[in-house]
Amino acid sequence: MVETVRAVRDALDERHPDVSRVVERLVADKEHPLDVVGSLNSAKRRPKALFTISELADERLLANRDLDDFNVDNPGRGPLFEPVRQEVNHQADGRSRKAEYVAHCKDVDAARSVGARPSAEERLLVQDYGRRLVDDVVPQVGREVGELAREVDGRRSIRAKDADGLHDKVERMSRGSEGRPGRPDYQIGDVIDAVGARITVADTEHLERLLSTIDERFGSGDGGRILELENMYAGPKPHNPAYRVIPLIVAVEVNKTPYTFELQLCTWRASIASDLEHNTVYKPYIRPTEAEQDKVRRMQAEAAALDQEETRSRWHD
Repeated sequence: MVETVRAVRDALDERHPDVSRVVERLVADKEHPLDVVGSLNSAKRRPKALFTISELADERLLANRDLDDFNVDNPGRGPLFEPVRQEVNHQADGRSRKAEYVAHCKDVDAARSVGARPSAEERLLVQDYGRRLVDDVVPQVGREVGELAREVDGRRSIRAKDADGLHDKVERMSRGSEGRPGRPDYQIGDVIDAVGARITVADTEHLERLLSTIDERFGSGDGGRILELENMYAGPKPHNPAYRVIPLIVAVEVNKTPYTFELQLCTWRASIASDLEHNTVYKPYIRPTEAEQDKVRRMQAEAAALDQEETRSRWHD
């Protein structure tokens, strides 16, 4: 960690001391690890990570402009900015493919019908379910995601929630929070990201290729394994339009039992920007100041604008 902090200060202190302080605290926070911190701790990946953080902190593309104003003058182009087809996420009758599959999973696996107040017997069911996720599902997902990552020279990461993590999420979702009403019927099977994977690629060109390959490999619509696809390039989140990622919910069968996993696709710069934002704004673990949070938000907007400008340079008229 000492070597990482020294490298961060050497790269950022002169022009961006505020960003340097934020990154140092993220590096020191061992309880909430981030992929960007893993890259900073890697002697091989550190220079690229520091260059990208500096690039975002410089804000040269947006300067004093708002991302919304930039979007009006510089709309994204190409496949990443095409709306998701209706049949990808919905059946012909309008029902959600994801909801139908989740209901099926609950029907065939008692652990997934466990709610926020589990009995001792139900806790044992969830404990076994968590073991299956780690022992059976993660290796299968790892093989599939690893193959996809290699085809686009990307990096992949994968993780699974354990039984405690599953119970915690069900309890939190059932209870609700400020601005989000509780869902008292929320169950273990509704944790569709119990297994989560991410593929990070160099740029938007590789991201387009990866998205196309996944559609061909997994299939969408009737008979396809893609249950839900969100494209935050084509349809940014209203509460955070700078957050650019493409998450998919994918069906996978292991030992004749159906499961789901979440697969997030992102560019290198969008991954770094979202990691910084996640632990400083979305979940402010390191207790940032308002000024530090504002800077991280602007860096995430810069990442979105850079990705968008990159597509324009390749899909020009």
